Amino acid sequence: MSRVPVSVDTVGIAIPCRGGLKSGPTANGRSRVKLPGGGFLAVGIGDMAWIEASLPNRELGINVRGLELDDAKASIKRLVKEAEQFVQYSSAKSIEDKDGRRRSISPDDPRVVRLDLVRDFHLRDPDLLSPILNGLSQVPRNGRVKVRRFGDGKSGQAETLRVGPATWAATLYDKHVESRGQAEIGSLRSEFRLRSRQLASTEVTASAGSVIAVSDLSEVGCDSIRRIWFEKARFGAWVSEGRSVWDYLSTVDLSDREKVFFAGWLSAREADVKVSLSIQTERRFRNLLATCHLEHEGSGIKRFRLNYETGNEEMAA
Repeated sequence: MSRVPVSVDTVGIAIPCRGGLKSGPTANGRSRVKLPGGGFLAVGIGDMAWIEASLPNRELGINVRGLELDDAKASIKRLVKEAEQFVQYSSAKSIEDKDGRRRSISPDDPRVVRLDLVRDFHLRDPDLLSPILNGLSQVPRNGRVKVRRFGDGKSGQAETLRVGPATWAATLYDKHVESRGQAEIGSLRSEFRLRSRQLASTEVTASAGSVIAVSDLSEVGCDSIRRIWFEKARFGAWVSEGRSVWDYLSTVDLSDREKVFFAGWLSAREADVKVSLSIQTERRFRNLLATCHLEHEGSGIKRFRLNYETGNEEMAA
């Protein structure tokens, strides 16, 4: 499997500092200043300087594509240097994650407190953008995950799908509209806003090792992290422009309880999860599924998904 180059948008870092800002406004006991090149710096939180910025906006002047990882690291160095005119950095501070891994946090190796990883897609058929977002908004997901499908008023009503609880967010949106036409028609961006808690989670640590400092950011590790949240948000699920399984079930003679069981069985089947059912129930569900597929084929309804590897939509055979 070929690796898709890692792209980064917004990054938040933290560096030990002394006192408040050298200059700048103060409000509610915290000091914050905008940086000349873009982004902001804030102090007053645990003797740390917090710096956050959209790296593509700083480096390119526009945010049509994310920065590749090496370019992002170089941009972070320039960000740290620029912020130094507003704050006095202090000596290195040792940070330890829940598994006992330690990092020495300093201007040369800041702590990563926010990392927005990006995977951009380009649809060969731009007319599929709305059906893809509509279909993905209905896909079953694990846990207490909120799903919102809306037009983002802050970005010209760009069609948007947002998945995630309060601690993290996965967003899929029309980049052409959001960028005011700078990105091509059919540009669809998936963006994963992750904080230090997610970057040191059990699943990330098992797959890529926890991310504490900028030195922990590797191409292989970040690609693995991005894939974890792409799959968690189920942005690669198969969807169709036609009716959902619930539309189909409204036409068959099943009780509400049986419909719920069938939908759960279907979701488990698509996720390759084995479910123990009686022979009779298994046979009945398979017969229903066969009927459902025949009706879909007969009606000419297309099924498609976002292909993570190619960066385009993939049509079902």
